[in-house]
Amino acid sequence: MDKFFYHFVFSDQRKHYLARHLTFWFCAWLFQGFIYGFMYTMDNQGTFFLLSYGESLIFLPQHMLLSYSIIYFVLPRFLFNGKYAWGIFWVISFIILTAFLSPLMQRTLIHSYRDWIGFPWYSKNLFVSFMGGLRGGLTIAGFAVAIKLLKHWYIKNTDNQRLEKEKLKAELELLKGQLHPHFMFNTLNSIYAMALNDSNKTAEAILKLANLMRYLMAESKQTLISLSEELLVLSNYIEMEKNRFGERLDIMMNIQGDINDKAIPPLLLLPFVENSFKHGTSQMDGMAWMSMDIHVKNDQLTFKLVNGKPEKSEQTKASLSGIGLQNVKRRLSLLYDNSHDLRITEDDSTFIVSLIVPLNKISITG
Repeated sequence: MDKFFYHFVFSDQRKHYLARHLTFWFCAWLFQGFIYGFMYTMDNQGTFFLLSYGESLIFLPQHMLLSYSIIYFVLPRFLFNGKYAWGIFWVISFIILTAFLSPLMQRTLIHSYRDWIGFPWYSKNLFVSFMGGLRGGLTIAGFAVAIKLLKHWYIKNTDNQRLEKEKLKAELELLKGQLHPHFMFNTLNSIYAMALNDSNKTAEAILKLANLMRYLMAESKQTLISLSEELLVLSNYIEMEKNRFGERLDIMMNIQGDINDKAIPPLLLLPFVENSFKHGTSQMDGMAWMSMDIHVKNDQLTFKLVNGKPEKSEQTKASLSGIGLQNVKRRLSLLYDNSHDLRITEDDSTFIVSLIVPLNKISITG
């Protein structure tokens, strides 16, 4: 039903175009005939309704002339192009022109029609006939132009919303495109550090990096991916960093709740973990630590990441200005609008990231 109504109102197909115009003028004829059917008090009301609907049909071309002149000449040529003075001039001109047709039709077609049905003819002066035509023309044309303006506004508003969504989606793709090389650069630095130490786990790290690259090139193009897959990538990245730090890193990852059949935008959590390694864990001289809690409940994900930081740390400044974290903040605002909660805090010894997002849905959709 909704699809039929949409096509009936907005489709440019000839059958829909003719159908909606015929419907409008049929309704306009019924409205005019009914309203003027009660103008006089008569014993034979049926005869007067015959008169009213007949005269309404005779005046209908006059209303059509005024309506279509404004809709298809004045609106597109002047008002929609910002030429308001000319638009007002032509609207007034067409109103006056069509109103003067009323006396002419009164003395010809209406007079003949009343003689044909045997209804008495009452002669009206020019001014009364002009005002009658003006009133009727403004009523019907006003409805027609109002519908046209409402339809124009709806189409423009829909196009603007579509363009805005396309713009935001393009920005999201750009942000993900910026995130990929940033992530790869940091990961390669980690593997390079392992290679300098002649670590026998370098080959394993390269294999994990290959899997991450496959993920970045394929799955990250999706709008949403499974939460379990995102967490697997997160786990592989952490394992790769653990190989680099060895026993100098104490990390705890705790996952609670059902992660099956849950979806999340790709690469949403990874930048926070990467940022903590780069600006926190790797800056500590002694034992480094990190704690990660992921809790899923009622299609809502709660992510909390806490890591230690060295004394006199510049982690907050570096973290907030880093391209990876800035990108993910912007992505969150685009994807979730105001339905997410991100908080980044710190004290003397810890840096804390807390994020709450809804699962299985985002604000920007295809």
